[in-house]
Amino acid sequence: MRNLFLLLTLTVFIQQANAQEHTPYSRYGLGYAFDNNNAQSAQMGGLSAAFQSGETVNYLNPASYAALQLTTLDAGFSGNFGKIKTQTQKAKQNSFSLNYLSLFFPIKKYWVTGVSLLPFTAKDYLLSQTSAFDTATTVKFEYEGSGTLYNLSWGNGFKYKGLHVGFNIGYLFGKLNNNTLAYQLNQTGAYDADGYTTWTFTNTKVSSFIWNAGAQYNLPIKSKRDSNKIYNITFGLAGSAPIKFGKRTYIDEALYTFQSGYLGYRNTDAGVNDFITDYIKPRVTSTNILDTLSEKFQQSTNIRIPATLNIGIIASRGIKWRAGIDFKFQPWSKYKGYEDNTASKLNNSWRIAVGGEFLPNDKNFSKFFTRLKYRAGFNYTQTNIKINNTAINEFGINFGIGIPIIITTANDEGLLQKVYTYAFNIGFEAGSRGTIQKNLVRENFYRLKFGISLNDRWFVRRKYY
Repeated sequence: MRNLFLLLTLTVFIQQANAQEHTPYSRYGLGYAFDNNNAQSAQMGGLSAAFQSGETVNYLNPASYAALQLTTLDAGFSGNFGKIKTQTQKAKQNSFSLNYLSLFFPIKKYWVTGVSLLPFTAKDYLLSQTSAFDTATTVKFEYEGSGTLYNLSWGNGFKYKGLHVGFNIGYLFGKLNNNTLAYQLNQTGAYDADGYTTWTFTNTKVSSFIWNAGAQYNLPIKSKRDSNKIYNITFGLAGSAPIKFGKRTYIDEALYTFQSGYLGYRNTDAGVNDFITDYIKPRVTSTNILDTLSEKFQQSTNIRIPATLNIGIIASRGIKWRAGIDFKFQPWSKYKGYEDNTASKLNNSWRIAVGGEFLPNDKNFSKFFTRLKYRAGFNYTQTNIKINNTAINEFGINFGIGIPIIITTANDEGLLQKVYTYAFNIGFEAGSRGTIQKNLVRENFYRLKFGISLNDRWFVRRKYY
């Protein structure tokens, strides 16, 4: 009941949270794609295909669910701090994002099921560009995007001896918005009050089902020198087939124009959407401020997300240590979007991650620092974005610690027992995305990640009192 109460509290909190990450590269395709790694795997660089744990949920390979031993409430959040840099300008940006929220519980010894809420992609950008068409005509373009797609997922994991298999069926929902203003500048560089501004928007409402599946195999190996030492090798494979959005996904598109003099009523810190929402829209019916050039509402769409493939291997020795490598590939060149421009022509993406964790003393938990788990990892990504024939790459270095607590729970016979679980996981990531070459943007980001995993046993009939 304590976990259920906390789940409801977190759900209410999440509804008020901004589950996004500011980045100008979210302009392309469906926006910035969240990796959805849990706190532990994220601290190890993002190991996912072969990662499994008895106390935290790994959504990226649902076969790992079968390793959960107790009812598990898992939540992760991150604070994002970054700097954007071009060849001539710099800016700071901060944001907060939900990473995941899950509740899973064992049904049988071989079957674990549960639900997860995860952000899928997000758009959050505000860009401007000035173009001179001739000596007398200069036009400024402002681009702004917002919105998040969420994945509400039902997952199941099954095990038979060393083999684990699993699947997720998810409902994808949310809205993505793109707004563009274009207006002519005068010789002083200010807007031409006698000219006209065009406003273009594209709103995409997504409602569709998605899925992914995976398998893991545990291979125990006894040490030849010490028969009491047992090592374990976990092989992991996960992925999904191409996904086409359903009929309930649609697009609204429109193109309007209004006199540029109305830009004078715009607050200096107001973005495109704020200005349209706070000033233009309230005056549409009263003053006919807008002239309609084009409107297309409730259009069907053929958005198609390409398949994914994720493979990995992790070696471990009990809770003492583990280390592994992970590789993910997605052919985004086969993506089919709603944009009729270069924004929809995406690049194949891949990601490699290496990392591990270490427990200084797995025999004696009397000292605080010896019972902490220390983690580190590295990841490198070629994203799905390519601009001016330049691939936008990303890398990150990760560090973190796991903090255990003692919980009292019932065993299979209904007897109470005390066990250690690594309930709190705090990590830090530093990395970079993009380049300042060819008039592009480089982002240096810093993320403080926090994960909480609460474990308890539900639905046990005690035999002894």
